[in-house]
Amino acid sequence: MKPDNARHSRSKFKRIALKFLCILALLLMGLFVAVRCAVKTTFSPQETVADIDSLVAYIERVHPAPYRNLNKADFYQAVEQAKERLSRGDVSILEFYDEASRLAAMFNEGHLSVPVPEAVAMASGLKLFPYSSLFSLEPGTHQLLLNKDCEIEGAMFKAGDELLAINGKPAHEIVEGVLQHVSAEGDGFRCARVNERDNMLDRLNCWLTVNMPADVYRVQMRTASDGVKSLDVKAVGFLKWYRASGGPTSAQATGTRQPYSSKMLNDSTLLFSFNDCVTDGLNDFLSKMFAQARADGVRHLVIDNRYNTGGTSEAGDELCRYLTSQPFGMVDKVVIRFSEPIRALKREYLHGVMPPRDTLVTLVDDPASWEQPYGPDVRFDGKVYLLDSYLTFSAAADFASQFAYYKMGTIVGEETGGTLVSSGDIIMMRLPNTGLNLILPFKLFYNYGADENAHIHGVKPDIECPAEHALDVALDLIAGKTQ
Repeated sequence: MKPDNARHSRSKFKRIALKFLCILALLLMGLFVAVRCAVKTTFSPQETVADIDSLVAYIERVHPAPYRNLNKADFYQAVEQAKERLSRGDVSILEFYDEASRLAAMFNEGHLSVPVPEAVAMASGLKLFPYSSLFSLEPGTHQLLLNKDCEIEGAMFKAGDELLAINGKPAHEIVEGVLQHVSAEGDGFRCARVNERDNMLDRLNCWLTVNMPADVYRVQMRTASDGVKSLDVKAVGFLKWYRASGGPTSAQATGTRQPYSSKMLNDSTLLFSFNDCVTDGLNDFLSKMFAQARADGVRHLVIDNRYNTGGTSEAGDELCRYLTSQPFGMVDKVVIRFSEPIRALKREYLHGVMPPRDTLVTLVDDPASWEQPYGPDVRFDGKVYLLDSYLTFSAAADFASQFAYYKMGTIVGEETGGTLVSSGDIIMMRLPNTGLNLILPFKLFYNYGADENAHIHGVKPDIECPAEHALDVALDLIAGKTQ
């Protein structure tokens, strides 16, 4: 009797599970249809032109120095061209995003952007080139290269094989089109931002849908072994792709990433992975990590800052306390514009005194307020190596700036995406008609060591190499294999 009962129970469970999955699928379809019905995805020329005017007004009202890296006349000309294109007829939300994100990206600031309108874009009929997340964009050359061995439409390809063209359009022209919509300080960071997580999926497919809509993509690939291959890839609707893939699964996304962690690489070398500038639990973690390092006789510390895109600067300050013997600061001065939107946040500055509307206030750092290092019995007294990349941004780049300015160790890898003079501290402004968000900075930071009259750049490494090789290079330095 037990086998029969067990079989009956398992069969019943299967029926219940199948019923549950069917109901869940229907609910998801209903939700998607509801989103499509509830979200307005087409707008009149008057609505979109008015939102472009709002975008310009918000930027000029909130940003403390919007045209420091951009010629105002060039921007205004681009604005008029965008408005002219939007005046030709009804405009989809993706077409408006195409114009608005291009204008925001002209400022070359990572903190000033119109984010990809994911939920709205999907409801507006976004079609996907389903293999886009398998490609990475190379800084400098702007080649689209496969980031792993894989099968595409029955054909096998190797990591490093290059996408040459889609529907006859050279890949480099597609890439240039995509990059015009990416907000970043430099080319390296712009390319790294496209490659991060599922951004390639979003960016490339938004551009293709607006500029090269197709049901089938004729793709040309250059392979290392077989020369040029051509294949047809059917465009996939977002909902169908989402069902098949279980959601975004970029080749670079490897599950939930810890904000920080550590491990011993050998008897004398400790690796601290600094993935996010967060303070939650960090003080206790670092205290225990460095205490254990002293007990174990660790002589080399490698800080992996390559994939850290920022957070709070207090996290970097806490780490610096273990790495230097002198008091330290980060920002030489800060310029703040107290526009009405910022005043409306009801934040208090300058010891509770709120300056008049639209006032520009410059705060100069006072050495009396500098952070203090820990004592010699707590600090790490071995050699330190910092790994940076183009993706190192915001508070993570500020930490790299402190590390360099106070000569805490050797920097290996790439120039940081965040620059020594940079905007930051953001406010979200919603465009009134399309509902898209505009992310705007209202502060301008001047790090110690920055020359505001020189070309603005990130923190440059002492030893330059591709980010993916930085750890190996650091370990070779530790082993004495390179000088």
